[in-house]
Amino acid sequence: MSIQQFIKKMCLKLGTNNKAIYPVIAIAAANGICRPTITMLKKGEDPQSKKYAALREGITEFIAIPTYWACGELAGKLGKYITSKAMDKKIAELEKNGSKITADTKKIMKESMVKKGQAGLMLIGVCFAAGVVIPALCSVAVKPIMKKTAPQKETPAINPIQKYSYLDNRQVFRNISYSGMKVGGV
Repeated sequence: MSIQQFIKKMCLKLGTNNKAIYPVIAIAAANGICRPTITMLKKGEDPQSKKYAALREGITEFIAIPTYWACGELAGKLGKYITSKAMDKKIAELEKNGSKITADTKKIMKESMVKKGQAGLMLIGVCFAAGVVIPALCSVAVKPIMKKTAPQKETPAINPIQKYSYLDNRQVFRNISYSGMKVGGV
């Protein structure tokens, strides 16, 4: 199979089975590769802070990819269920009002509406993942991972500051006259 045939076949498959999770996962995968790479290529930055930022960006996108997939698929299944039930009610109502609908027409109506409902809720699921789920997971997961990977800094021993008794009895504002001060206005 030539490259041209492979691309054509892939585009046809993606076009007929279009899901909201495909472009989002592709973007997250590209970000997972490109963002850490670009961060590491910055000149003039501290090498430790570059490594920290690149690792953090990579972990975030590593968390994002399966989260987009899971939330999108879950929302799609929910959309399929909700739309299926709604179409059953709508068809029953149409039949109750006297419309004669064949089994094939019912099937076509239900399939088209289920596909639309599934796609719509899948998009909402992906947006929910981006706005709520991924930030929450990153807040929980990134900090412990970064603590484990960060080098431990040695803290030098600090001598406690001695307290001198003559400093406690000084008058700090001894030469200030309070006679002309006004508070809160003209």
